[in-house]
Amino acid sequence: MQLRPARASDVPRLAALNLAAYPDLAGDGVVFEASQLATHQRVFPDGQIVAEDGGRIVGAIATLIVPGRAALAQHTWSEITGGGLFGTHDPSGDTLYLADVYVDPTAWGRGVGQVLYGALWDLCRRGRSRRVAAGGRLWGYHEVHDRMTPAAYVDEVVRGLRRDKVLTSQLRAGFVVEGILERYLEDWRSKSFATLLVWTNRAHARVSAQPLPSSASR
Repeated sequence: MQLRPARASDVPRLAALNLAAYPDLAGDGVVFEASQLATHQRVFPDGQIVAEDGGRIVGAIATLIVPGRAALAQHTWSEITGGGLFGTHDPSGDTLYLADVYVDPTAWGRGVGQVLYGALWDLCRRGRSRRVAAGGRLWGYHEVHDRMTPAAYVDEVVRGLRRDKVLTSQLRAGFVVEGILERYLEDWRSKSFATLLVWTNRAHARVSAQPLPSSASR
């Protein structure tokens, strides 16, 4: 499996791949369109990385740089990504923000996600960012939302008492949960809640996230 920066010629494939990975979010403005993907490459070309297997793109990550004070506070996906156009990208920021990671459904279970997360950590180190931050969907929360708070659900996943398709893989990759984000994106699966995920670049002194004021965490 090979990693490389995304190119303009990749845009049609990436748009189709993003839709295939998140068909249930297609109506919520979260699935990237071709125009958005092209803009990402202009705004932060080094932060758009694809994974190829046999010359075919099987996964990708989309990132931007933002100030830590924005990434570690309550925010929505649209706010932090400038509506998906990365107008919030700030080269002077100290935090690499993972706006999206997506894998071809036909390549699930083949370690593509692990390769992409490895590329994400390497990108953070090369850019000397203090951390990687992301908002993570609570994939299975809709199954228990009527009897469990988001914080309780996340706690069970972190402790290994429950498996969540997304969060479990993010924890295995090296992310740490620093809080609960409210109204992160319109998502029926997560009931619009997300985890605030942080991976710390140990080349820098750790700066802890401030506690998030969240009624959902009580």
